[in-house]
Amino acid sequence: MRGAVALLVLLLCPSGTWTQGESGGDRESLVESHGTEDTEKTSKQTTGQTTTTPDIWGEVEELRDMVDNLGTVVLEQRQKLRNMEKRVKRRWREKRSRGAEARLESENAAMGARLSASEREVEELQRMNAALEARVTDSENGNTALEARLNASEGMVEKLRRENADRPKVAFSAGLTNDGHVGPFNSITILVYRRVITNIGKAYNPNTGVFTAPVRGLYYIRFTAMGLKGPQSIDAHIYHNDKSVMFNHQNNDNGRNRFLSNALTLELEAGDVVYMRLPVNQELYDEKSSNYSTFSGFLLFPM
Repeated sequence: MRGAVALLVLLLCPSGTWTQGESGGDRESLVESHGTEDTEKTSKQTTGQTTTTPDIWGEVEELRDMVDNLGTVVLEQRQKLRNMEKRVKRRWREKRSRGAEARLESENAAMGARLSASEREVEELQRMNAALEARVTDSENGNTALEARLNASEGMVEKLRRENADRPKVAFSAGLTNDGHVGPFNSITILVYRRVITNIGKAYNPNTGVFTAPVRGLYYIRFTAMGLKGPQSIDAHIYHNDKSVMFNHQNNDNGRNRFLSNALTLELEAGDVVYMRLPVNQELYDEKSSNYSTFSGFLLFPM
């Protein structure tokens, strides 16, 4: 029995060749060598004993089977450990890879979101730029239209300026006298308005009382007249060339001062004359500071 135990210890020793993966023949040689020694010892002991010892070889065979089984189990466990270690490493690598992938996916998602926001901002800026360009284009078109209108207006102004520069400027106004009374006369008489107030174009002659049209056109002619207190009425004529075109009369029913005025437009040819005439036995009054009796006219437009 002690030999069996010694054999078991020897087989389980770290220096045993089964732990190194050697063949079963080596283990059997080792067991047989030790078994021989133990057998010899046992034989020597049994010669002096009166009882019969159990069959040691049966136990050895059982122990050898157990050792073989244990070696196989150890090898299987080591292989399982190696496989488990490989699986753990693989899972760790996969987990690490999944973590890296997750981080990359998260980063990619964040970058995608930023890219989408940037693209939307770019699109918005492009729309704003397009709108601004459209407004600029409209403004340029509007400016072009305004410039055209301005050029046209300036052309019209220049044309009118030239026309006005070329158009004769005619206007006159004159008071009758500084001496007070004029008339009565024994015959119809041309009234000479000697006190010139305005005479643009020099078309009125204060020595004759006659206005001469310098150009063909439409003229506005007007007069005013005053008579002092008295029983007589006042009358006045406007003549175009040798024809009376307006006669004016004012009765004196209350013995007070009398006033008379009237106006008309005349289409005159260049060289036509206009003047005032006082009928027989009529009298007008005027003085310097008042201009009660006046003769006036101006060119409306040439024709």
